[in-house]
Amino acid sequence: MRILKLTEENIAGYAIFAGEDIAENIGRKNYRGLIAVEEDFFLAGIIWQYIYTDGECESSIEWFKVFEPSVAGSLFSAYKQQIDLEKVKQSTLIIPALKSKKEKELLKEAGFNVRINESDKIIVTLSELSAMPFMNSRKIPKQIKPIGDISVRQFKKGISRCVSIGKRGLCNDLEYLPVPVFEPNVSVCYLDSEDEVSGFLLFHMLPSGMLSLQLMISLEKEAGAVIMGMMRLFVIKMEENYAPDTKILLDRHNESSLKLSEKLLPRGFGIPVYIAKREES
Repeated sequence: MRILKLTEENIAGYAIFAGEDIAENIGRKNYRGLIAVEEDFFLAGIIWQYIYTDGECESSIEWFKVFEPSVAGSLFSAYKQQIDLEKVKQSTLIIPALKSKKEKELLKEAGFNVRINESDKIIVTLSELSAMPFMNSRKIPKQIKPIGDISVRQFKKGISRCVSIGKRGLCNDLEYLPVPVFEPNVSVCYLDSEDEVSGFLLFHMLPSGMLSLQLMISLEKEAGAVIMGMMRLFVIKMEENYAPDTKILLDRHNESSLKLSEKLLPRGFGIPVYIAKREES
């Protein structure tokens, strides 16, 4: 049995196990991965992201899958060696409860505290968004535009403003991502009186064909109204470019996104998940 690091060169051979939406992150800044193999057979794997906050580092495990339980100890040992190099203080992981009973027990054996909860992720189709009450009005302020209609300088300056106040959404490496990561026709922004970006609603097209909300922010005084306007333009542009059954992934990762999902999808509940945490020495 060998433990291998996942790289841009070898990830294609193992994307079937991790899923293409997660596998595409290998090669991005702060993403790492390890797999256990026996000859050419996949036994277990883990992919995580380093998150740096106030000088401290946390490991957010994005994927953990085990086919052969006997190798889990070796995989976790290799993982521990890697995160110790970054002086990680805590490891966290969220996995689907219905498909991860084996992984739950292995996490507990590895020292993780595990509890069951509701997932923060909600999937909605374009047709469902189009039928929501907030789309009864389709008036869009002229300050709201698709990001494809603004200059690269405006875009990057707007991103710098977000990063400077610690607002990165789901992209902890936001300042390093190239503009094409975000869908230019449906990702939208708000321009202030000086023609500078002061609001973003950025979506990334996952390899699976699902659009994922990556950043939602408004720096304006009437932030709620700005975000609602950006959502309306997003839906309108989606209707022009995508089929009604296109799926959109909303992640209720903070208070703003939680409030948005509650307003748009009052009956939208996430699936049961295991939330695991471990303090690292």
